[in-house]
Amino acid sequence: MPLTIGMALVPKLAVRWSHRPRAVIGTGLALIGLGLLGASTADAGTPYWTYACWLLVISAGTGLSMPALTVGVVGSLPPHRTGLGSGLGTSARELGAALGVAVTGTILAAHPDLGHGMGPALRTVAVIVLAATAVVIVGYRTRTPATRTIASEEERVLSRPAGPS
Repeated sequence: MPLTIGMALVPKLAVRWSHRPRAVIGTGLALIGLGLLGASTADAGTPYWTYACWLLVISAGTGLSMPALTVGVVGSLPPHRTGLGSGLGTSARELGAALGVAVTGTILAAHPDLGHGMGPALRTVAVIVLAATAVVIVGYRTRTPATRTIASEEERVLSRPAGPS
């Protein structure tokens, strides 16, 4: 239940901050990483409400960052390439999820029981997410209408057939 609450409500708030995509995406990814770190402290004696709060932090981060990432990818491309951008963004998200599951499963397999392996697995994934957050914050660039026009013009020129006109 906590996962659905954050992913359902937070995107509506993120729209208000859409003029600052780097901050929205960075905050969302940081919340995911911090939520994973918090969830990694849970054990068999942890009350459900504590664990639910960490799940809510993770889902709030997901609800904040994923729509902004999608809009950032699609909005940075010329109109005739938006389908390609959307597909690549979805593929990257799926690849990241698969790698996260693989890392978590590998760490869990190295421990004799689930209870002792879950904490280290979640902490490892959290560190990876937080490192990715830093990369996104530093590397995120918005394309202005002028750079979109230049890119479209370059693509138009490069797509012309070679030879005399």
